[in-house]
Amino acid sequence: MTGATSTGQPPGRYRFGHVARMEWIKLRSVRSTWWLLAVVPLAMAGVGVAVAVGYRSHRPVATTAQLVNNGLAGAVLAQVVVGALGVLVVSNEYSSGMIRATLAAIPRRGLVLAAKLAVFGVVAFAVGELGSLAAFAASQAALAGSPVPRASLGDPAILRTVVCTGAYLGLMGLLGVGVGATVRHTGGAIGALFGVLFVPMFLAAVLGPFGITVLKFVPLFILVNSVGVVTPVPGTLSAWAGMAVLCVYPAVALGLGGWLLRRRDA
Repeated sequence: MTGATSTGQPPGRYRFGHVARMEWIKLRSVRSTWWLLAVVPLAMAGVGVAVAVGYRSHRPVATTAQLVNNGLAGAVLAQVVVGALGVLVVSNEYSSGMIRATLAAIPRRGLVLAAKLAVFGVVAFAVGELGSLAAFAASQAALAGSPVPRASLGDPAILRTVVCTGAYLGLMGLLGVGVGATVRHTGGAIGALFGVLFVPMFLAAVLGPFGITVLKFVPLFILVNSVGVVTPVPGTLSAWAGMAVLCVYPAVALGLGGWLLRRRDA
């Protein structure tokens, strides 16, 4: 393997830095990865501009909080892209059979998953924050010359909303890695991810009052009502409590995926 030659390490003797470098090479060598990652800030900025243009003629004039909240709505689409890429980081190796070579060289399977998590996590959080900032900047720029009040990142509530929205996307990327490690099959894993993100929103309408109680812990609901809004909706989680709950989802998926990775054949 070229990795063994470049690092000077015999099979089975790789350390985290070596494995992370290998995972980075795998990630950046796939051109479609960068195209999909570019979609995130572009789509979010496009949604931000569309929202701002709509608010330019809004009567009565919209509040700053309304514009910021809705200007970040592109995160609903972006989470699917980032999450699906997280799935592909793991499932692509299974579909191509490369995972056998990887695990033959690096028998410590937990180390492999940790390296994938670290490398893609950095990329996912960076792209998430870039997308969130792009949406905010684009929506504000589109308001130039209108009576709609402008927002500033100097406002702690505005800054928290923008940063937490980007962090939300990063966490959904980590969730994708966990789901990919658990399911392994690309189609099934993306379907499972889609179910986690969207299906509970529909089930809540059927479950009545109990569904509303459970709904406040669902990722998309947390984004729309707690994390991605300047002022959390009454009766929902606070922004920071919502972020804490969101961290549980990838933690559980990655824990299960890591456990199954150690127990199952490649």
